[in-house]
Amino acid sequence: MRRVTVPVDMSSEQKSLLGIMSVRQLIYCLFGLVVLYSYVPLIFKIIPNIIVALIVALISTIPVLGFVYLFGFHRVAKYHMYFDMYLLIKFGYKYQIGVWRKGTVKPEWMEDG
Repeated sequence: MRRVTVPVDMSSEQKSLLGIMSVRQLIYCLFGLVVLYSYVPLIFKIIPNIIVALIVALISTIPVLGFVYLFGFHRVAKYHMYFDMYLLIKFGYKYQIGVWRKGTVKPEWMEDG
């Protein structure tokens, strides 16, 4: 019997916002903007020199932009899905291992003895 892996349908996530990004990607972008807006003004208040504050602010935005890109826009080509869905499936895999059956009564072959 041949086993075939069926990829997650990526076409079901439509680019609904002007054909540029999906709602999921917009949520990641808005979350990144909220995080940046929460700490970048503090950098300008702490550091008095505007040039140094600008450099520190630009350097501090790199990790947030990296996470937004990784979770919102990066595709795992091998599995035909975005990275956030890949992580959800990967982390939930260990809880899905086991004997899957219906009912509460154990079959005869599972009983002890």
